[in-house]
Amino acid sequence: MAINQILPFGTVPGANVLAPADYQALAARLAGFSAGTAKSRELNTVWRQASFVAAMIGQYIADKAGQDVLDNGDLAALQEQFVAALAASPALTGTPTAPTPAASDQSTRIATTAFVAGNFPRIYSISALPTQDVGPIIVAECAEVWNWVSGQYFTGYRSPLCGRPLDGHTNLPLASEVDATGGLLSKADYAALWGYAQEQGLVKTEALWSANRGSHWFSDYSATQFRVPDLRDMFRRFTGTDADTANARVLGSRQAAQVRVKSKTWRIIGTDSDAATYALPGGESQGISQMDSLFPDAGTAETRPRNVAYPPRIHA
Repeated sequence: MAINQILPFGTVPGANVLAPADYQALAARLAGFSAGTAKSRELNTVWRQASFVAAMIGQYIADKAGQDVLDNGDLAALQEQFVAALAASPALTGTPTAPTPAASDQSTRIATTAFVAGNFPRIYSISALPTQDVGPIIVAECAEVWNWVSGQYFTGYRSPLCGRPLDGHTNLPLASEVDATGGLLSKADYAALWGYAQEQGLVKTEALWSANRGSHWFSDYSATQFRVPDLRDMFRRFTGTDADTANARVLGSRQAAQVRVKSKTWRIIGTDSDAATYALPGGESQGISQMDSLFPDAGTAETRPRNVAYPPRIHA
């Protein structure tokens, strides 16, 4: 156990000291003692007041810092010990209070119960998101963790999934979704999605958007509105090298339909298998016909696999 050598003076009951009222009225208390006879009771009072406060501080250091407090005149060491004692975690009792930091405070200040109740868990409605960075939050309607982002096109809270094409599984979009059917949205109300589209280079002119309907492209429709992609009737295909043309496919690009048919060449020599005849004039050579291997999209019936339909949506 740490020791304390800073000891009190004149603290026993009946000690030869002045009563508090007499000491308060003592003329020498302000100006100090002058030359002449010193009265022991008056001097003892001065020494006791100084010593018992010093002793208390010394004992506090020994108890809290666990260090010996020595009567060696080393002021710097005593100060260092005192700071260490103050930094030791106090054992608080009763109902101590402290100022409540702001919700966005991420310092080492004391977190009051009001601060904790207002921040953990940080659950917000999608219609009432914080306007400053308070750390990751949970958006109630989406059951998602959203993060604060700050960039050229958008600053605020946004889902990491913002802009992702989705297979809708409800008749109406969820709170985190918008229909990907070419509709118009407010740039103010859907600032996060509009920011995503600009960040990814997916914003095109209205004319280019219309000529490539089905692309994962957005259009800058007006000063207040933007158009979302129309993904109806489209299959997905991962980006990379186009196996048909060797051209690189980029994010959100559209490709027309095409029917792949095995290339065939056949020879006409006369009689076919159902007993009908194909006559060749005398001296003529036999004919050769060939089928093209690929049919372009002509707007007619197309080849398709078995499929199931879901409403096209985009994560907002």
